Amino acid sequence: MKNRIFISALLVLVTSCFCFGQNDNADADLKYKLLATTKTSTMQKEINETAAQGFRILVGAPTSGSEMAVFLYREGTVEEPYTYKLLATTRTGTMQKELNEIADAGYRLIPSTMIAKAQLFGGVEIVMIMERPPKVTKQYEYKLLATSRTSTLQKEVTEAKEAGFVIIGMVSRGEHMVVMERESAIKSPE
Repeated sequence: MKNRIFISALLVLVTSCFCFGQNDNADADLKYKLLATTKTSTMQKEINETAAQGFRILVGAPTSGSEMAVFLYREGTVEEPYTYKLLATTRTGTMQKELNEIADAGYRLIPSTMIAKAQLFGGVEIVMIMERPPKVTKQYEYKLLATSRTSTLQKEVTEAKEAGFVIIGMVSRGEHMVVMERESAIKSPE
């Protein structure tokens, strides 16, 4: 009886080691990695952990309910990974301010990550992810236009275009939000 228990335990241990070893190799061969969560703080942490393994963000989207999902693909290197900042707020004024603060540090908005995400306790949160390459060669500034009136939006977009901005994305949540971008002079680190 003791031999059977010993052999069973040994078999479980050997099988576990084999399975864990297979997962390590499978992760090394992954081309795409999916991250999904309801908490933006968790997503921020997981994105940068995954980026440190040589992945870059491809696209993001809300899922059913209050969850968001992001697909990353392996392109970068572990030696020089891309870094990310996730912005999330229910206030458009806050988003405008944060977009430009993060852009000053060399980050650029990834338009395919603009998400209107339902919150667990009501309301709709706007989520955007910004990416910083290992070597910053260009810098950008942003203008966020938000209104429920399309005629107002048309006028504001036209004015911003005349100031050198171009539309890079749009998301809606009862109001339409257009994010516009223009290249700016690179600021030296402080």
